[in-house]
Amino acid sequence: MKKILVCCLLLAVVWNAAAQNGFKKYGVKSAILKTQTTAGGHVTPGTLYIDDYGAFECDIKTMDIPGFVSYDYGILTRGDRIWTFNVQEGKVQAKESANPTPDLNFMGVTDELAAKYEMKDLGEEECMGKPCHKYSYVVMTNRKRVEWTVWAYKGLPMKYLIKQGRKESVVETVELKENARIPDNILHLVD
Repeated sequence: MKKILVCCLLLAVVWNAAAQNGFKKYGVKSAILKTQTTAGGHVTPGTLYIDDYGAFECDIKTMDIPGFVSYDYGILTRGDRIWTFNVQEGKVQAKESANPTPDLNFMGVTDELAAKYEMKDLGEEECMGKPCHKYSYVVMTNRKRVEWTVWAYKGLPMKYLIKQGRKESVVETVELKENARIPDNILHLVD
């Protein structure tokens, strides 16, 4: 179960990674999205924090197995770098790596971007009461093909469906706060 959730989180952040130098990935300066990930019959709560139009993103999930373990884990993105992390007993352990998709965004889909990620425009569809643009696309992760479908509102992921082979995960936004203040402890979680 943990491997599926970590894979889902990694894949989610892959498409949430943003480039620096004035690149605006989202149509809002900041946002806090409360999420719910369903994978393998398990539901995991999370929070996605976005700042500076997507130059900073932090996706935190909570692993909670009553009577056994409870901790936070996630991915933090700053431009072309990402960090996977765990937070246990107030201690943060993080590992840095290159961002494999710093150019992926849904605010300005070009022919080049569409070709690179095999993007298909699936039209408009409402999600969580918001008018969303729906796309499908492909990301290669560890030489494996991962198929995505996203419902994007101002570029923000209101919902996405992730398929890798027979495994399928769904991440849904259950609460959205646009132009929200991001807490300092999140902004400086990994320095």
